[in-house]
Amino acid sequence: MKKVFSLALATLVVSVMSVQATINFSDNFNTYTNGNLAGLAVNAVGQGTWAQTGASAATPVQVLNGTVVLGTSGQDVYAPLTTPISITAGSTFYVGATVTLTAAQATGDYFLHFTPTVGDTSALAERLYAKSAVGGFVFGYNGTSGAANYSSSVLSLNTAYRLVLAYTGVAGATNDTFALYVNPTDTLVELNNTPFFTSGYVGTGAEATNVAGINLRQGTAANAPSVIFDDLSVGTTFGEIAAVPEPSIGALLGGFGLLGLFMSARRQN
Repeated sequence: MKKVFSLALATLVVSVMSVQATINFSDNFNTYTNGNLAGLAVNAVGQGTWAQTGASAATPVQVLNGTVVLGTSGQDVYAPLTTPISITAGSTFYVGATVTLTAAQATGDYFLHFTPTVGDTSALAERLYAKSAVGGFVFGYNGTSGAANYSSSVLSLNTAYRLVLAYTGVAGATNDTFALYVNPTDTLVELNNTPFFTSGYVGTGAEATNVAGINLRQGTAANAPSVIFDDLSVGTTFGEIAAVPEPSIGALLGGFGLLGLFMSARRQN
C-alpha cells in the first residue's frame, strides 16, 4: 500500500511541475461567477487577478458561464504574468486563447495585446486585430500603433477557434516577427503546422523587450469586434500553449487532498 501511495504522490508532483514548467499565465475562467471580471476603478482587482486598465469602467467586461465576453466602447482589463518574459533575439513566446467572434466591423480594431509593465496604459504591444470580411472576418496584427497587417484567409463568425500567437525576437530594431496559428493540428511541434498568418514587425514605435501583463480590450463600437474568450494562456513553449491548458496548480493540489481521502478510506477498510 505504501508503494502505491508513493507512486501516486510522485505522479502528482511530476504533473504539477510539468504544468507550471514554462506557463507564465493561464486562466480558463471556470471558477468565476457570472458578472464583472475586473474591479470598477483603475487597477482594481476583481475575479482572479484581473484588474481594470485605465479610468473607464463603462460596459464592464463580463464573465458568462466560464467564458469572458468582450463588447465594445468600454472597460479594458489586464492580468499580470506570474513571471515576466524577456524578449531577446532568437527567443519566442506564445499567447494562446480559444476565441469566438460574434460580430466584426469593416474598419477593424484590436482586442488582445500585452504590456511590458503591469497596468501600463500607453505601451500596448503586439496587438491582435479583427475586421469583417465577405463571409466572416479576418485577423490582423500590429506591433504598436499605425495600420495593421491583415490575413487573406477568412474565418467564420460564431465559431470557436484555438489561436496561438507566436512572437519571436530578432536582433536589430523593429524587425521582430509574428505568426498566428489557428486550430493547430500538431499541438506539440510548432514546425509541423502551417501558420494561418505571418507578419514582420508593424508599427511606428519601438519593439517591446519585456512581457509583464496580458490585456483584453474593448475598442470603439464603430470598429471593434465582439469576442468570447476562453482558456487564455501565455508561455514560452508552443506545446503547452497550443493545447487547451492543463489544470491549474490549485486543481492539481486538490488532487493531493482527494488522494489522501482515498488512502485514508482504504486504511479504515
